[in-house]
Amino acid sequence: MMPAHFALSDAAIVLVSIWAGMALWRGGQWLPAIAMASFGFPAAVGVVRLGGGLQSELGVFHAGTSQLLGLVGAITLAAACISRKIRWDHKWVTGAIVMIACAVFFLAKWLLAPFFIFALLIAFGATLRDAVQIRSSALVPSGILVLMVNVLLIRRAPWLSAAAAWHAYHVLIALALAVVAKGLLAEQRR
Repeated sequence: MMPAHFALSDAAIVLVSIWAGMALWRGGQWLPAIAMASFGFPAAVGVVRLGGGLQSELGVFHAGTSQLLGLVGAITLAAACISRKIRWDHKWVTGAIVMIACAVFFLAKWLLAPFFIFALLIAFGATLRDAVQIRSSALVPSGILVLMVNVLLIRRAPWLSAAAAWHAYHVLIALALAVVAKGLLAEQRR
């Protein structure tokens, strides 16, 4: 049984995703706002699961929403970074992203991590190119880089205790989402 304090780092993601998602949505940045919600919802489930003592009851649901919506969030973030140059109908893009993520989740779970990392690489490349070419904010690629490093090195780090890895992983997600949102909002004000 995981201690209730594990809910605190999930709560950080919830708070950041609400703040960032609402600010981005109000600014007309729908895809990044959807990405924030995609990361925030599983964290909210985690807060209820861990803080409410419902670990066995919500364990599978928490894991499933984290995997599925995490992939939706990563792909949506990549689409948002690409769509800064290409104008897409957001409804169709969002629908396609959800269908791709569901297909991977239900038909080829072994592809979840590679798709997640690939989506973050696309987002990182697109935003880094913008930062270099048009001197846009380096916050967005920095936040995406934190997400990538976090997934690759911290998530199941053997050199950290289970509690330290859990908290570091979730706090770094919250930090990365805040940095990405701050960068996108700053670029919008330009």
